[in-house]
Amino acid sequence: MPELETTVGDVHRIVFASPHAYAALGAVERALVRSGAELAQLSLKPVGRIIETTLKVRGLSDAEADALAEALAKGSGVNALRIEHHRGLA
Repeated sequence: MPELETTVGDVHRIVFASPHAYAALGAVERALVRSGAELAQLSLKPVGRIIETTLKVRGLSDAEADALAEALAKGSGVNALRIEHHRGLA
């Protein structure tokens, strides 16, 4: 399967830390607008003095999701990030 191919049901899970909820929500908004990804799920969880954000998106290839994660990591309000690619999840 070519890397740029997007399979229906593929979900990309991006988890990142932010100093506060406003920073997390701003980062998510910028990422979705830039990438054109479909929001599948969003959760914010306070962990000590930071906010852990879990963003699940659809409609992107692995390479596009990696680019979205890289842009998020470089943006303001994001302190740490990891990405996972899941196949066939609705």
